[in-house]
Amino acid sequence: MILFYLFGSVILIILLSTKFKFHPVSSLIIVSLILGVLLKIEVLDIIKFIFDGAVNSILGIGLIIFFSCVIGQCLKQSSSLTLFSQLILKTFKSKTLSSLNIVGLFIGSVVFCDSAFLVLSGITKTISSTTAYSLSSLNISLAGGLYTSHNLIPPTPGPIAILNNFNSMELIGDTIIYGFLISIPSSIISLIFASKIINKTKISINYKFDISYRDVFLPFLIILIPLLIISVNTIIEFIGLNLSKQQIENIKNLSNPNSALFIGMALSFFLPKVRSKKMIIFKESFKDFYPIIFLTSAGSAFGNIIKNSDLINFLPLFFESVDISLINICIISFMLGAIIKTSQGSSTSAMIISSSLIFPLISQLHLESFGIIMTTLSIGAGSMMISHVNDSYFWIVSKKSEMKLKDSLLYFSSMTVAQSVGTFVFIIFLVVINS
Repeated sequence: MILFYLFGSVILIILLSTKFKFHPVSSLIIVSLILGVLLKIEVLDIIKFIFDGAVNSILGIGLIIFFSCVIGQCLKQSSSLTLFSQLILKTFKSKTLSSLNIVGLFIGSVVFCDSAFLVLSGITKTISSTTAYSLSSLNISLAGGLYTSHNLIPPTPGPIAILNNFNSMELIGDTIIYGFLISIPSSIISLIFASKIINKTKISINYKFDISYRDVFLPFLIILIPLLIISVNTIIEFIGLNLSKQQIENIKNLSNPNSALFIGMALSFFLPKVRSKKMIIFKESFKDFYPIIFLTSAGSAFGNIIKNSDLINFLPLFFESVDISLINICIISFMLGAIIKTSQGSSTSAMIISSSLIFPLISQLHLESFGIIMTTLSIGAGSMMISHVNDSYFWIVSKKSEMKLKDSLLYFSSMTVAQSVGTFVFIIFLVVINS
């Protein structure tokens, strides 16, 4: 019966969000209250667990998300996103589709995919190209790169929320590096889909970019430096440097994601036009920030009800009959992410809910760092599954690409399925060779 309550709560979240059009935050809080009552938790304890979960989420990842929002707005308001994209396209002119995909993958690691696509899609109409390129193919390549990093590479909100729910924020650097590695098949798949429509909806483009490497040096550093600082501990371990305990502790303090993204944010205020737009930037950053932090906090509240109920002990017992290898944990994680994403549309919500559900299992198994990272990325891969009519990103890509609904489903939605499955197959490959 206790398991029925859990699965029923997930179905209720999906129904409230889709059929009854409740905001996902409201759905998560309502279902958290209902689940707490069904699990016979005292009412005051239910409220306390919801409050503690929400507050811990804000304290744990609030600054990371806010700093990312500010960096994204600074890059946007200073036109740095456009300049950065133009330089890559100018440099790799003969590889336009690949260039756009790389732009999306790199920028999407610090700027949310919806807003980044809205800015960068303007580039696709001014690219130097033959008439063999189509607006659809260019945008599919760009969208695929952004979608990949949105789901797989911290400090985007979804992967960050998973690590926070797993009480494993110290693994953010390792997750960034593995995330970029695992993004390779996803990017390749989006390039294949983009190339399939290269000869359809032909457009003629005038293209002249008067830009130099000097113009994008600072924007490049603003994106790269926080990622390197967060990953520095992992990089040093990989190189195998012999360091004292004090040096290791100093590096860990330096590689704190809050510090890293604060440095990135501070650098972003040296961009052109930014200082004169500070009020606009903070206003727009807050608009980006509050829906995400409310969603992640509500998801953490739901997760905290699970963590403080009998489910924490029951779920591992339920899976005792199954061989709980890392591969099976990854499969379960992937399937949860895929089902929830496809049902309610939001990748971030899918990652938050799935990680809350899977936490009791992995907490009892005491997984090593590699196992937690692979589980995190398996949820991310599952949460890429079928972006379709219930996903805002689907409509942004569709409208900006001037595709009919049928074509959007045929090319973009099917691409997200292939990206999801291809990414997960690669994760399983890494798990197998590591075992």
